[in-house]
Parts: sequence; structure tokens; C-alpha cells
Amino acid sequence: MTERDRQPFSRMLSAYRKRAGLSQLSLSLEAALSTRHLGFLESSRARPSATMVKKLATALALTDSERDGLLVAAGFAPWRIDTGPADQPLMTGGAIGALAFDSAVAMATADDAETVVALAARLFGAVGIDQFISGTLRRGLDGRWLIERDIAGRPAIGWLSHIEINDYRDRDVLVSITSRAHRGFVWEDVTRVPLAADQRRILDEANDFGITSGFVFPVQRGDGSVRALTSWAERLDPADPALRAAAGLVAAALIDNLDRLRADAHPANTPARLPDAHRDVLGWIGAGRSVAWIAARRSRTEEETRDLIGAATRAMGASSPAQATTRAVALGLLAA
Repeated sequence: MTERDRQPFSRMLSAYRKRAGLSQLSLSLEAALSTRHLGFLESSRARPSATMVKKLATALALTDSERDGLLVAAGFAPWRIDTGPADQPLMTGGAIGALAFDSAVAMATADDAETVVALAARLFGAVGIDQFISGTLRRGLDGRWLIERDIAGRPAIGWLSHIEINDYRDRDVLVSITSRAHRGFVWEDVTRVPLAADQRRILDEANDFGITSGFVFPVQRGDGSVRALTSWAERLDPADPALRAAAGLVAAALIDNLDRLRADAHPANTPARLPDAHRDVLGWIGAGRSVAWIAARRSRTEEETRDLIGAATRAMGASSPAQATTRAVALGLLAA
């Protein structure tokens, strides 16, 4: 097999190994795999898992961008999903359909929930969906809604906390429609029908959290429960049929594969909580710490730290890290 015959991943892996001055034996020992299997990877006779690619990247001391390039070459989503600036044109038509299909296929071979979520985020980010989460919806014995949120996901924590504090769950029109819907819908479908004053207010308040639209995909279950994906967006084209088809395909794949992997879920109606990393960085920002200080404290690069701060800010629906910190304190997610 010539160099040209080999797949991009194989060529890149071999080039990175040679750049590092490592033999196949040395790299196989560092990455905890057999020399024979490494030889198969470099000759395109074996396909790696996402976990294996990450181990190889660590052993080769690759940069974040190099690691993500290796993941993409192997057919996986990059570790850090970059959906680009807010004004970046959204994908539509055949391009988004192809990306949705590729993402769904890749999910079927993923071996962990984190990879499944990253693949879904790649598609959702391309159509303007900023945060999403899946879970199970059912009626409790008292007639109120019970919601079990899957731990895997990228939820709008600030908005979820706002809903809980104001006890909106049983008045939220999106929840009631999700319970009986049999296909995906966008928020604009809901706003075309008459809404009660409190239902309209709930949707209007989402704007304060940077949410103007969203996509919901329900899967009705035989026991009366509903497995569903709900997502939130600041920029979304509700009139694009390709968007709905692509989002629906990936939402179904996300739910199916989280079930396949038996991903963990929070107990029903558990209050939203900031991820530990988000809580830490927002707390340090509130204490006046710099990005450089936070990066050193977390043993991460400043670029990685800025990415994390940006993710925490978006999750809070805030326009700045300072606003995210203030909002987190007001919602009881962060100590004052």
C-alpha cells in the first residue's frame, strides 16, 4: 500500500509519530495498545475508536487543533465543537442533510455519551441551535409533570433554573405540547396558536436569556412516557424544511444512542445545577481573577480557559462572563 492509498487518518498518525521521533513500539507503549494494532492503524487496516484517537493524541503531545484534526480524519467530531461566530451563515439544504446523516452514522459507533453529544452539537450548531438536552417526560401521581433530564447534554442552565424558581413546569406550553406531539416542532409552530397570558409570558421571558427559538423532538413510549430532545436557539430558520429534517434525524440518533449506552439521568425534577467546571470559573471571575490565573489554577491553556468561560456564559444566557456570574448568584447556582 502506497502513502497515497492510505486514508487521511493513517497518514496523519504516521506523520505525527515520526515528528515526535517515536518508533511504533514506543508509541504503542505510551498509548497502551499493541504494536500490531498501531501498525494496522497506520496502514488503514484498522479503524480507531474516538477514545483511542484521544489516547494517541495525548501520547504524541498534540495541540488541541491537531488532536481535533486527527479526530475529524478518523470520522469523529472534534473534541471542542466550534460553531463559529454568531453571524456565521447557517448551513442549509443538501449540505446540512449530509452533515446530519454523517453525524447519525458516527453516533452509532460511538463508545461513550460524551462523543454522542459532541456529534449532535456539531449538527445543531450548524443550524443555529446553541444548547440542547434530552430526557424523559411523564405525569406523576399528583398529575404534575415529572422530567428526568439526561446528564449528557449541553443545557441552558440559566433558563432551566429560571423555570424551576418560578414553578413554570406545569404551565409551560412547550411541555404540554411535547407530551402529545408525534413529530418534531419549532417554537414558531406553537406561537401560531392562541396562548394564555402566562404561557405567552414564559416564552417572552426566554428572550432575556438569549433564547428566541428552539426545536423539540418527541418520541412517544408505550408506557405513556415521552423521550424527547429539547433545544434552545438565538438564531434559527423555522421555515427551512431541511433544518427540521436534519435536526429530527440527529435528535432521534442522540436519544437512541444515549439509550444504547445506558447514559445516566438525573432523578425526576432534580433542580438544574452548574457543572463543576462552570461553577468554578464563574466563581473565580466573581472574585476578580484573571484568565491567566484561572488557566494556571486549572492547569489548562488560556485558550481552553476562554472556551470554558464562553461555554459557561452561554449556558447562563448571558452576554458577558460578569453578567453570567451575577445571574448565577441570583438564581442560587453560585454562592454570593
